Amino acid sequence: MRNKVYLFLVLFLTLVGSYLIKKYSVKSNVGYTIFKPTGFRHKFPLVDLERKQVIGTVSYKGQTYMTVVVDVKYDTFQIEGSVDELGDLSMDKDPYVDMFKHQAKYFIENNIDNPTKHYEELKEHSS
Repeated sequence: MRNKVYLFLVLFLTLVGSYLIKKYSVKSNVGYTIFKPTGFRHKFPLVDLERKQVIGTVSYKGQTYMTVVVDVKYDTFQIEGSVDELGDLSMDKDPYVDMFKHQAKYFIENNIDNPTKHYEELKEHSS
């Protein structure tokens, strides 16, 4: 008789435990992300290989908010304008400056005077 009671208790506790685990376990984070354009454009209107200077611009909805002139030869840069007025829509200026400096160095080191054409060629070769 005693063994039947213990067996009943074990089965009962197992069922209750299983129910509680299913009910309170962490839900899955399975889902998806939708990427959509923000309207920001980063352009390089000038790459001067002789002077080793590159100009990069940040535009939003057709208006240029910030221009960064990078001098790779002297490792300097100048900023005109600001992305601050865009608030949370945009990154701070520092990531933009870092990106433009990195890209400028890449363009100069690889003798790329037309970044748009260069990126189009990269896309064609990767397909």
